[in-house]
Amino acid sequence: MHLKIGLLIFGFFLSITTSFAQKNTISQNHKHFEIINVGSKYAKNQIDSAMEKADWCGYFNNTSRLKLNFDDGTVVELLSGEEDFDLKTHLNENCFQSEVIEDKGLFKIHESGILVKMLSARNTSKN
Repeated sequence: MHLKIGLLIFGFFLSITTSFAQKNTISQNHKHFEIINVGSKYAKNQIDSAMEKADWCGYFNNTSRLKLNFDDGTVVELLSGEEDFDLKTHLNENCFQSEVIEDKGLFKIHESGILVKMLSARNTSKN
């Protein structure tokens, strides 16, 4: 009897925890980006896989797409909240930029399959 009640409480707790945890996750069955151009270094399936693994919270915008440039000429755009209802319903509002910001960095796919943002060197020489 105590075991059944314990399992019931555990199941209830697990379902509540899972539902709260899903607020900041987006569906893996639905792409929240569009590959505009495939460059010379990465295959389309590599790009898809790396993009799906990455945490894009803070990069999405409500009204416009964010263009991501890769080191090989690949161009990917993150969909806007207006284009993708799934984003608005599954992500916390803090995951969206309040203003349009252009990302000037370059991305590359590491040999492990994860996406890496390359840092650009600043010119610090004085003329």
